Amino acid sequence: MSRPTPYKGPKVGQEAYDAATGRVGVLQAVCHVDDLAFDHGMPGPRVAFLRPAGGGREWLTDAGNVRFPEEARSHPTLDDESPWS
Repeated sequence: MSRPTPYKGPKVGQEAYDAATGRVGVLQAVCHVDDLAFDHGMPGPRVAFLRPAGGGREWLTDAGNVRFPEEARSHPTLDDESPWS
């Protein structure tokens, strides 16, 4: 069995861009799916937990979707919409 590619995105506590939703939040954690006690519904081996910088509801995404915030500026669906909301 091959091991998954190491996570090389933002660190916990840093702003992170979720390419799946086009949102930017603060990375709370990156966990291997085997460490979770609930059905996460993610296709990859790792799940990332993000929260809006000003507070709010945490969301999950596949860790493969997590990028550095600079990459949000090139998201095709964010023409007039702020990813920081």
